Amino acid sequence: MASQQQKIQHLFLRAAFGETPDVVKAHLNTPLSAIVEELFESSKGYKDMFYLPYPLNEKEERKGVGAVQIVKMILQSKKDSEELNLEWIFKMAYTPAQVREKMTFFWHNHFSTSVPFSYLMQMQNNMIRRNALGKFGDLLHAVAKDPAMIIYLNNQQNKKDHPNENFAREVMELFTLGEGHYTEHDIKEAARAFTGWSVNTKGQFEFHENDHDSGEKVFMNKKGNFNGDEIIDIILENKQTAVYLVTKIYREFVNDNVNSQRVKELADSFYQTGYDIGALMKQIFTSAWFYEDENIGCKIASPVELIVRYKKLLDLEFEKNKTVLDLQYVLGQVLFFPPNVAGWKGGSHWIDSSTILIRLSIPQYILTNAAMELQSKPAYEEAPLDGYHKKEIGKIKSDWSKLTNSFKNHSADELETVLLESFIQCDAGRIDRELVMRNTDNSTDDKKIISMVANIMSLPEFQLI
Repeated sequence: MASQQQKIQHLFLRAAFGETPDVVKAHLNTPLSAIVEELFESSKGYKDMFYLPYPLNEKEERKGVGAVQIVKMILQSKKDSEELNLEWIFKMAYTPAQVREKMTFFWHNHFSTSVPFSYLMQMQNNMIRRNALGKFGDLLHAVAKDPAMIIYLNNQQNKKDHPNENFAREVMELFTLGEGHYTEHDIKEAARAFTGWSVNTKGQFEFHENDHDSGEKVFMNKKGNFNGDEIIDIILENKQTAVYLVTKIYREFVNDNVNSQRVKELADSFYQTGYDIGALMKQIFTSAWFYEDENIGCKIASPVELIVRYKKLLDLEFEKNKTVLDLQYVLGQVLFFPPNVAGWKGGSHWIDSSTILIRLSIPQYILTNAAMELQSKPAYEEAPLDGYHKKEIGKIKSDWSKLTNSFKNHSADELETVLLESFIQCDAGRIDRELVMRNTDNSTDDKKIISMVANIMSLPEFQLI
């Protein structure tokens, strides 16, 4: 049975990005429900990302930009996106608004988007952050008018007499109802409702009335001259939207093996609260079943979760900014660059013969401050034999002092057990203790702790959160 310490670590790993042993220790006598309240209270205040400045000068803002300026922005965007990526990793690790940031990360994948305009991606990221714990309806309406999303799913090409069905299809298949809960006719009628929703040359949402089909539509057995907002409201009236969203959230925050009865109860509450995301997440994190053994240490950390966890524990600093992107690339998850509109699959898809070896080798490279030469797995559109790319991951600086200070008062006899309980969430009884002690540096107390922690972080079980 999981200890109180592991339950607290479980909460921090799922509702946030993990915590340092000192923070966990400070909460050992605090009820779990009180920690949940503390996390949500801390997430009320937050800051948007303003790393990238508004890209237009006064003249361009007044008149919009032409083709040449757009090409320049696209060329600059790759470098800007790399900088934005690093900024978000930093924010995930150190913001007090941990639950909000974790939900922003979740919705970033749910509303999977990637366009070659980094400022628009920053705008979308901030919009999601503002709505991440609010009402899902507000978030969905905002996403539908988000310039990056409109460009990504080609809705600027959706015009009367020539409808483009991309956004209408994905809003139902991936964002709300799930496959099998709508018809092809519903897609066509919804696409008509979203005609005229576009982006101007200033990068702002704009409604073009002349391109909008204002005729009568029949959608989900309802008839009317619906516009896009009304289509979204009809989708939200359908309780299947709550079931679909809660199922996805359950898989991400609780367990890949979905408990249908719990999902039904959560979906009922979610629907009754008007899709209150914060209330749903609080209900999950305060439920006794959330802390049952079957739900602890059963989830494979995503690459970004793993990197942020290391950053929180060891204050990682990357010698070159590009290093953090290269690391994400070889592990298969680069922020702002999802593989497709369905986003990252997660779960067991994070691990294959290539990425598991990389994951297990990271702690030793961090410890020795050595560069890594690694092969990335192919991107989703690349042929398996052509898609492998060698990348040298630059040196990573680390500070182990927080960890050595946390464990320096433990005796040699109890140190191994204490460290395993602090860093391993699944059943530690199955771990070969010799692996924890291998090549331990006993020259000083600090080096002994550091080498043992690095060994534990190199275990496959460390990947389970």
